[in-house]
Amino acid sequence: MKSEANQVDQTSREKLMKSAEHLFAERGYDGVSVRDIANDAGVNSALVGYYFGGKEGLLAEVYTQRCGLLRDERAQLLAEYSAGGKTPSLEEVLEAFITPSLESARNGEGRRSLPHIRSILAAENSSLLEKLVAENFDESSKIFVKALGKCLPHLTHEDVLWRFHFLLGTIYYTATGPHRIKALSRGRCDPSDPAATKEELIPFLVAGFTAPSAAKGNKRRGRGRGNGTVKS
Repeated sequence: MKSEANQVDQTSREKLMKSAEHLFAERGYDGVSVRDIANDAGVNSALVGYYFGGKEGLLAEVYTQRCGLLRDERAQLLAEYSAGGKTPSLEEVLEAFITPSLESARNGEGRRSLPHIRSILAAENSSLLEKLVAENFDESSKIFVKALGKCLPHLTHEDVLWRFHFLLGTIYYTATGPHRIKALSRGRCDPSDPAATKEELIPFLVAGFTAPSAAKGNKRRGRGRGNGTVKS
C-alpha cells in the first residue's frame, strides 16, 4: 500500500511539473495561476503547495530539472574532450558548451521550453531569473571559464569573463530569436539545425575569443588622454 501511495504522489508531482513547464512557456509566469496548473494536470491545487511550497517553488523545480540536464550534457562532453589527461582545444571547449544549448532548441517540448521560460522571466521577473540562473549555473560556468582560460593564455581573467558573457548572449539569442535570421535570409539560414549552426557559430566565437586583449588596447588608448593615467 505504501509503495502504491508513493507512486501516486510521484505521478501527481510529475503531472504538475509537466503542466507548469508547458503553461509557463506558453503564457509566462505571471499569466499562469496555481489553479490553472492544477486543472491542466488534473490534480488538486493544494498539491502545488504541498510538493513545491507554491508557484515560485514549482517554477524553480522545473527550471532546475531542465538546467540539470543541460549542465550534465555539457560536463559529459567536456569530460570526453579531456579524456586521458588531454587539454581540450578552444574549439572543443566551445563545442562542449554550446552543443547542448543548440540541441535543446530543437529536441523535445521540454527541452525547448527552457529558453522560452528564461526569456519570459527576463521580462516579467528579472530578480527571480537572476536567482535561478545563479543557483543553477554559477559553478558550472566557472569550470568552463577556467577551461577557456587555459586555451587563451594571452588573455586576462577579465577578458575571458567578458567573452564568456558575450558567448552566453549569442547562444541565448540564437535559441530564442531564430525567426529573425530566417526572415532576413528567406529561410536559407536556419538556427533550428544544430549542425549547420555550429559550423557558423564556432569559427565566429573562436575569432572573438582569440582576439587581442582589450585591456592592452585600453592602456594604449589611455596614454593619449588628458591626465595620462591608466588603471588596470
